[in-house]
Amino acid sequence: MVVLLVVPQRATVQELNEPDPQIYRDLKTSADGPLQRRLAAAYPDSFSPGVDFIWEPRDGWISPEVFDWWASRLSEGDREDLTPEAAQRMFALISRQFPVMSIKGGRQICAVVGASRNLLGSGYGDLIDAHDVVFRVNRAPTRSYEADVGDKTTFHVMWPRELGKSQFNRRAVLLMTPVTADTDDVFDRINFLVEHELHWDPSRVRIIHPEFVKYLHENWTGGQMAYPSTGFIAMMIAVHVCDEVVLFGFGADADGRWDRYYEDYPEEVSSIHPVDFEVQLRREMEERGLLKVFRGVRDDR
Repeated sequence: MVVLLVVPQRATVQELNEPDPQIYRDLKTSADGPLQRRLAAAYPDSFSPGVDFIWEPRDGWISPEVFDWWASRLSEGDREDLTPEAAQRMFALISRQFPVMSIKGGRQICAVVGASRNLLGSGYGDLIDAHDVVFRVNRAPTRSYEADVGDKTTFHVMWPRELGKSQFNRRAVLLMTPVTADTDDVFDRINFLVEHELHWDPSRVRIIHPEFVKYLHENWTGGQMAYPSTGFIAMMIAVHVCDEVVLFGFGADADGRWDRYYEDYPEEVSSIHPVDFEVQLRREMEERGLLKVFRGVRDDR
C-alpha cells in the first residue's frame, strides 16, 4: 500500500534568482553519467540504479523495508514518532519549488569539503571555490577560514543539529539527513531547526531520502555499525551525480581522532559510523581514479 503525503499548499515563494524550476530533475542513482558508468563497473555488487537521493511528498511514505531498517536504529520512544503524519508536518514547511541541481550544459565538477584540521594552512580556498558545485559538511564554517576552505557553498549537508554561532551561506541548499540516533521527534525537530535555529529559507531545504542512506549502509559499508557518517553521505551523493569529484578536509588524525579546523579539541571517532569501511572505500576510489583527494598539511586516515 502506498501512503501519500498530502501537503497543504504554501504561499508563493519569492523569486529566487536561480535556475528555472522546470530544470529540476528527480535525482535517482543512475549509470547514465560517465563517472557513474565507471562507478557501476568498478563496484557492480554495490551500485544499484533507481535509488532516490531526495525524499519528497510525491514519493509517499517510506517502504516497510526502509522503515524497519531506520526504526532499528532508534530508541523505542523515537520509533513512535516515525509516522507519515509527522513527515507531513515536515513537508508542509519545506517548499518544492526550488531545483536541487541545475542540469544546464557542461560538466559538473564537484568539491566535497569536510572539516579536518588538515585544511588549516593549506591555501585551498581559491581552488575549492573554482569548482562548479561545492558540498560542505555539518558545522564546517567558511567565515574567517576563506583562505583555506573557500567561501562558495552549493549544498550544505548535515544531520539535524544546531550550527552554533558560526556563519554559513544560507543561500545554499541545505541537504539534511533524518537518519540519526541522537535526535528525537526527528521530523518536528527538522522543522524547529529550519525555522528557529538555523534560520534557513525552507524553500532551500531538502531531505536526503532514508532509502539512500540505507542503500549506502548496506551496499557500500557492508551493513557495519549503525549508519554512514554525514561526510560519507555527502561524498557518495557527489560520486553518484557529478562528473568529477574532489575531496578536501577528510580524515582523522594519526591517533584516529576527528580534529576539526574550527575547534581546538579533538573528538574520538564515532562508535556509530563504519569509519574503517568509509576510509577504505575512499582510498579505493582514489586509487581507481573515481575521485581525487587533497590532503592538506598532513596525510590523514
